[in-house]
Amino acid sequence: MFHLFDKKEKPEGEDDGVIFIRKPKPNVCGGTTETLDTRAPKEISSEEMILFDATSALNVPSLGEDERLGYLSAFAAPCGEGTFLLLETEIGFRRREGKDLRWALVRESVFPALVRLVNECGLAAENGHHSSTAGLPENFGGSVHIRYASGETVSFSDNQAPVLSADTAARIADLFAGAMKGETVPLPDPADLREIRFSENREDGGYTRAALTLNADGTGTNKKASRYDGPKVYESEKPVDAETVAAIRQTVGETALLAWPGLPVSDYRPLSEKALTFTLKNGEEITVPGDRLLPDQIRDGFFRIELELATKH
Repeated sequence: MFHLFDKKEKPEGEDDGVIFIRKPKPNVCGGTTETLDTRAPKEISSEEMILFDATSALNVPSLGEDERLGYLSAFAAPCGEGTFLLLETEIGFRRREGKDLRWALVRESVFPALVRLVNECGLAAENGHHSSTAGLPENFGGSVHIRYASGETVSFSDNQAPVLSADTAARIADLFAGAMKGETVPLPDPADLREIRFSENREDGGYTRAALTLNADGTGTNKKASRYDGPKVYESEKPVDAETVAAIRQTVGETALLAWPGLPVSDYRPLSEKALTFTLKNGEEITVPGDRLLPDQIRDGFFRIELELATKH
């Protein structure tokens, strides 16, 4: 479960419309905090959706071999020439062997269909309601965050109980699975990568630059230069074994890194400016900024490569 919207600071004394339905007593550790944004609309006028993000555990029996959907996570965002979709499902009650995670960059826009689904399922009825209970495990409840071109949003969450009905979750899963069978936007093959460069500019004036050259035999050479809070520049050059290079290529493919440049920018301000630049064998360069709006399932792709280029070497 992940949250895509910052709670903006408001001027002192200004009412943001958020009221507490329930909150822990003073000096009590844990408990449940439940709030309601009274300004959140229960009906959405816009028909132009630009972001859909829903995650929920679902009510299924805890015993037996139930084949109903037990968990859903679905993410859709405009991405360059298409729409980026990610769908994760699990069958039954916490049956990890039933997990299915897939993504696709498709030509078709699923947003008109999602607008109809949101309206038909009445998802805006819970808009502005958030409940958080301390100490509960991940994916125990769920969250829904939807954004429209008009600036309207639908946002609600509860980490103690499902936020979607089984019927609504099944409709979302079917819509995403069907769209993923359509025409896709082709991405470069990670096997065609010839160089990967990492750059970071920090607010204190420091920086890191690293370049991994990928050799024909499957190995690589990593060169790095870093400066911290002083004028001295630290440089290094080290070989990278074929197993590590293969793992980097796999990360690029499984986390859809070469599609990230087309995704929207995250609302969160990063602590430093980071980017990965991928050079293909035909000379094409693809630069991936480190500030994209992403589902949690693939978010660590950037960090995994940064770790290999800038930290381990």
